[in-house]
Amino acid sequence: MKKIISSILNWVKLHWRGISIAILVTSIAVITLSLQLSSLVPGQNKFESNTLGDLAHLPLPWHRAVNAPYMLLAYLFGNISKNPLYGARVASVFFGLFATALMYYIIRIWFNIRVATIGTLLFITSSWLLHTTHQATPLILLVLGPLLAVAPLAWFSRTKKYRTLAFMALAAGLGVAAYIPFMFWLIIASLAIIVKKEKLLLSDLKKVQFFGAVALYLLIVSPLYISLAHYPGQIIELLGGSKTLPSITEYFSHLFQVITSIFIHAPYLPELRIGHLPALDIFSTAMFILGVYYSYQRKTNIKTITLFSSMLVLLLVIPFSPNFSMEAVILIPFVYIGIITGIVELITQWFAYFPRNPLARNIGISLLVFSITLTSAYHLESYFVAWPNDPHTKSVYVVKS
Repeated sequence: MKKIISSILNWVKLHWRGISIAILVTSIAVITLSLQLSSLVPGQNKFESNTLGDLAHLPLPWHRAVNAPYMLLAYLFGNISKNPLYGARVASVFFGLFATALMYYIIRIWFNIRVATIGTLLFITSSWLLHTTHQATPLILLVLGPLLAVAPLAWFSRTKKYRTLAFMALAAGLGVAAYIPFMFWLIIASLAIIVKKEKLLLSDLKKVQFFGAVALYLLIVSPLYISLAHYPGQIIELLGGSKTLPSITEYFSHLFQVITSIFIHAPYLPELRIGHLPALDIFSTAMFILGVYYSYQRKTNIKTITLFSSMLVLLLVIPFSPNFSMEAVILIPFVYIGIITGIVELITQWFAYFPRNPLARNIGISLLVFSITLTSAYHLESYFVAWPNDPHTKSVYVVKS
């Protein structure tokens, strides 16, 4: 027992900085994503009303499988709190925190702890994410879904010591993601990347390990398959489409609106944004463009292949959905990974121009910290101050007795 305690203390001494950063980031994430959860705007919007209606007559996962992970947790929290609306919003916060943890992990293994800390702080202060985590809707699953596929895939491609565990985590992540709309396409993309780029890693797995992961995946998705067998209409929802396909003109119009809503001009949707403001600010947009350029220069890298293939697939599929404006939130993880990549490239190039000038290096870091701080402050004020006081926001929230 003493040896175990001693080894734990030694590990803490060795990693105290990382532990301190993790505690700090976690605390900020919990506070930010759950702040004024029920008091920011009184009442509920029409999307939350639809969710509460579904929760009032919640079917079992093998009857209604779409978004089942969220609906089950929202139902549980609603019963515990005796307040279905608050419980459903808490469920969104829970999945938002899970998504934050996965985002931190991805950035950490692709870059380092410092970059992961900065990237996570940008991520959790994004008004785009804050709108999603404060909604009593399954929309947060669209943010979590891609990370459930990418994070285990990144772990599996990097680790040697825990390869079997990483492959099991990948199977579990893809299994849960199968319940989320649009994720079918990312699951196919993930499997294609594994088969094409990670053949050696797969060949190192023993048959017992491989079929164990397959069995775990099948176990997780078995309620989904049962549900689809009885109610095949859900397949369209999971694919992200609708019963009526948009015309070619409508499709490209939707595609254009998805792209412009992120960077330039967004469709009117007061439940999720202020007026027609885009999801990103000027600094984040510039960093995203730089990050895409940097990634394109390294297009054979597994990280770049994962990022580009996933974003391309989603961009092509989202316009088929009638709720494309809302469901564009599925791009949040990839957009912010692109932003972080751009920030890393910016500081790398700055240091390359001033390799031995400490004053110039410090000026560059100071300007970057100032820009990031200003960006976070802008999004926090946009969500917590401007949005709830917008008359259009108040008009779509109804207080029900």
